[in-house]
Amino acid sequence: MARALCTRCGLHPNTCVCEVCEQVDNRHRVIILQHPSEVGHSKGTVRVLQQCLTRLEVLVGESPESFSGQGLERLLTGTRTGLLFPCADSQPVESNAAAQIDQWLVLDGTWRKAAKILHLNPQFRQLPCFHFSDPPASRYRIRKAPKAGQLSTAEAVAYLFTLTEPATDTEPLLRAQDVLIRKRLAFVPDHHKTKNHEAPDPELPGSLTNY
Repeated sequence: MARALCTRCGLHPNTCVCEVCEQVDNRHRVIILQHPSEVGHSKGTVRVLQQCLTRLEVLVGESPESFSGQGLERLLTGTRTGLLFPCADSQPVESNAAAQIDQWLVLDGTWRKAAKILHLNPQFRQLPCFHFSDPPASRYRIRKAPKAGQLSTAEAVAYLFTLTEPATDTEPLLRAQDVLIRKRLAFVPDHHKTKNHEAPDPELPGSLTNY
């Protein structure tokens, strides 16, 4: 008989990381706009954020209609929101401008899918856009990504907090991701493992993108 999935994260007990997720009391609220194709991915790191962060909203969709039905407009009204996504006019999160932001909008999906969300929602371009000028090496070790410098969503949020609210301990996010990766790799046969799985700082794919 199949074992029941975890009621908190939706994963099989063998890959569930809820027991290692520690609460992170983040000051800035984070709104994740998750592409529908990422929902249910056992490799996705948004579930780590959902178990750890005290101020988090996850909205699944692609079009303006899909997000408006989940109250996105209400979440954005009256709050200084920054979009974490590299744009032509984006500023480094490391700049002083980021200090004016009260909450962050983060896209979760492959680079192509995240860019499509932005394309279908031109209203997001009205928000101040930010990018990382010097992102850390990624610890995500499951698949190979098309470009260097990419981070998982959990890593991007962790680094965002490191820069904007340094008093917040973000290590619980990274430790939980490490456990998620280790449990996933335990199911990969040795003959299928490549250097990408074993390297400490590979280029990343899937739900990983540039920020």
